[in-house]
Amino acid sequence: SYRDNKAGGLTRRAKDYIKANYSNSITLEDVAREINISPQYLSKLFKEETGENFIDYLTGIRIRIAKNLLENGEMSIKEICYAIGYSDPNYFSRTFKKIVGATPTEFKDEVLKRSSQ
Repeated sequence: SYRDNKAGGLTRRAKDYIKANYSNSITLEDVAREINISPQYLSKLFKEETGENFIDYLTGIRIRIAKNLLENGEMSIKEICYAIGYSDPNYFSRTFKKIVGATPTEFKDEVLKRSSQ
């Protein structure tokens, strides 16, 4: 239906904005303002369309990119932390461990160990 199509378009625009701006300090309110809807409506739509809430989606993107950067091995953990939109390396490490099951350092060490075998 038209309403479902419109909601999908809004969610797609929100996801595009998040992907383009994940490295900044962005909030649900920022994204809602960008696509011209209320934060409450965006939150509801986002959960319905993606199965995740806004912050979990944003965190997922940031952690996936952090993993890629750690595997690449060219940046320090602190540099990666700032590059993906976190301002506190300790918070980044805790969040990374909660999602990945290892700290960024442990993850990086494991990648290095695998690549040297």
